[in-house]
Amino acid sequence: MDMNYDVAVIGGGVVGCAVTFELTRHGFSCLLLEKNSTLVSEASAGNSGMLHCGFDIKESTELQCIQKSQAHVFDVLNTFSVPLQRIGATMVAWNDEQLQKFPHVVKHANNVGVEDIQTLSLSDLYQKEPNLNRKALGGLYIPGECVTDPWLFPMLLMNDARHKGAKIFTDSLLESCHWDDKRWMLYTTQGLVKSKCIVNTAGLYGDIVDKLAGKNNFSIHPRKGQFTIYNKSSSHLINSSILPVPSDVGKGVIVFRSVYDNVIVGPTADQVERRVRPPIDDNLSHRLSTVAMETVPSLLQYKVDMKYTGLRPATEIKDYVIRSDNDKNWVTVGGIRSTGLSGCLGIAEMVRDFVQEDIRIEPSRGSCLVLDKPDVKSTTHGTVVIDTTEFTITHPLSMVGHAGQHSKL
Repeated sequence: MDMNYDVAVIGGGVVGCAVTFELTRHGFSCLLLEKNSTLVSEASAGNSGMLHCGFDIKESTELQCIQKSQAHVFDVLNTFSVPLQRIGATMVAWNDEQLQKFPHVVKHANNVGVEDIQTLSLSDLYQKEPNLNRKALGGLYIPGECVTDPWLFPMLLMNDARHKGAKIFTDSLLESCHWDDKRWMLYTTQGLVKSKCIVNTAGLYGDIVDKLAGKNNFSIHPRKGQFTIYNKSSSHLINSSILPVPSDVGKGVIVFRSVYDNVIVGPTADQVERRVRPPIDDNLSHRLSTVAMETVPSLLQYKVDMKYTGLRPATEIKDYVIRSDNDKNWVTVGGIRSTGLSGCLGIAEMVRDFVQEDIRIEPSRGSCLVLDKPDVKSTTHGTVVIDTTEFTITHPLSMVGHAGQHSKL
């Protein structure tokens, strides 16, 4: 494999697929390298499937990317016929201290452009969510929060890029690389790749890939999240995503519906050492059951379909790390934590600006911005056929959802 490209993207998760999609449709010849045998693995195979509107995020690169993504993501989802539910979210205060934080939450949301957040009286709250525990003191409704298929969306971004000429290589580990003053020489397990520019979207291994190029932009501190998936027969119990009031520790555990109507409880947030997906922890399962009981007590009467874990590529700072080295044509995209799905199109747009305007690489092909609607068919054995190619589903939420979809056919 001895090929020349405008851009080589390292890492085929949600962000890598989005970056390849964006660059390819604007005329850049792209290669996506993924070390695993399947795309959308590791961190991208363990998220919540939520599309956040950014109402509770501080001014940051993360917020900018989510806002950029919000401007385009719904058109893309619609064109690709990716399932989407605009179910909104309800933040619930369970004590006076949490209730007193509501004005600050509303003010911040308005300051970042989310102006449709609504304060709910206690009667309004229980009218909206009648199965909530009766200990609530009040609520906020955020209509802009949505859920989608966390696996199918990036896979269709990749599929569009592939149709427009992008090359995708799995089982391709980047072993070393060097800059020869004009281009990057990348030595992979499938051979040599030459590229004018590198975009590092390697997720949990992003700091390691950066170090291969002599860079030290950040360090990954993996954060485990565990989820419990309840059978979709419980979907009538909630009408929106039920959010806790954020604390200094974090955003807390959410009770929400997936786009396929399974009720999910999670995620937890625990620092871990290893970068491989951790096993199910019974203590965390008990913690999630406790949250379910304290939030929607009757949820525990329903069957658990699956439990799963995920790892977030957290760093030492609470923001994305998106930087360009214009001297060596390298773009780092790191620290894309729990909002990667929500911000992926905005991240991709920011990367394109770096490549085209800062690094000043001109696309070698003509742009093609028109999106074609793909043909998507679920199978009975945990795969989906996209156009004529069959892919293994890697995300538990999508796996459960597509199995249910097929059973309706």
